[in-house]
Amino acid sequence: MDRNTAEILWDREKEEWEREWEIRTQQERRQRRQERMRLAAKREQHRRKMERLKRRKRRQRMQMIAYGAVFFSALIILAGAGKYLIGRSPFFQKADTVQAEREIQQPPEAAGVWQAGHEMVKSGNEDAIQDYPAFCELAEVERPVKREMWEVMERLEMLAEEDERIAEIFENRNSYPDKMLEALANNPEMADFVAKSLDASPFADGGITQSEREQAYPLFLQWDPRWGYVSYGDDSNIGLAGCGPTCLSMALFYLTGDEAYLPAQIAEYSMDNGYYVPGTGTQWALIDDVPKKCGLAVRKPGISESIMKRELDAGNIIICAMRQGDFTASGHFIVIYGYDEEGFLVNDPNCVARSRKSWTFGTLKSQIKQLWSIAAA
Repeated sequence: MDRNTAEILWDREKEEWEREWEIRTQQERRQRRQERMRLAAKREQHRRKMERLKRRKRRQRMQMIAYGAVFFSALIILAGAGKYLIGRSPFFQKADTVQAEREIQQPPEAAGVWQAGHEMVKSGNEDAIQDYPAFCELAEVERPVKREMWEVMERLEMLAEEDERIAEIFENRNSYPDKMLEALANNPEMADFVAKSLDASPFADGGITQSEREQAYPLFLQWDPRWGYVSYGDDSNIGLAGCGPTCLSMALFYLTGDEAYLPAQIAEYSMDNGYYVPGTGTQWALIDDVPKKCGLAVRKPGISESIMKRELDAGNIIICAMRQGDFTASGHFIVIYGYDEEGFLVNDPNCVARSRKSWTFGTLKSQIKQLWSIAAA
């Protein structure tokens, strides 16, 4: 083969390679364009779905307002007619006279007793409303996992179809920190906490409720609005990073009954005394040191079912540092306060659903990194 023939063959091969490369490039461009069009269509479909949902909710609200207006108008008319008829009835006129005579004879202390009783009932209702775990509880919460931000968005978009609050959060997702959205994707129980976070005060607001005083082992949630928005950690707050202080707060309250040991106070002490390490989280030393300062004893018994039950039978409270598993995608603290025939009773400061079930030792054993038993001195 002479030199010219070789050059011609090489030129032909080069041209074929360039055509193949151009065809492949065009195909990839077409695929990317189709993918962009698919995503755009999906976003448009979701936007229209949200608009339809909003319109339906708006119509429902307007209907309820209209029905309410008609109902209350009817009540006012009936009340006026009833008052008119009662005023013209000799029987009721006589009854009013008798009641007036009784009120004149009634000692002044009686009115005060009724007023005090009324205020007490009102206070009890307020405490019932402040039972935040019951307000947020879901029947089931999926196991937490680490997600990329695009996966977080996909998860929130799916949750938005079932929860109006999450739908509103997803619509305004650019206003929320990524950490907050990641936490919500792992735990939809936080929807109320996340929704109110943009306008929330970064200060603790509120103490122990009457409902919590009446419980032997009340669940404190790290993202409870009473303290969840308080700053803690690396550009974060107790709601997102304060599982350690919240668990310690529960243990101290269970054993002492002292209402001064709230999560906000424990978190402040942790930050002021170097127990929080940036990039790492709450040091285990916080669990070692703080109970002793409160007059309690702390031990690190072995991790076995019999030892844990022995500690609980003695009236002690167990705090566990957990590795990745059923409770966390990275690191976490939980409280164990008892056991039954089905397993150990857990208060997870990050999840109500996981705190409402019993956990077998076989499930917990591989996830426990460290265990503390805290006892009254």
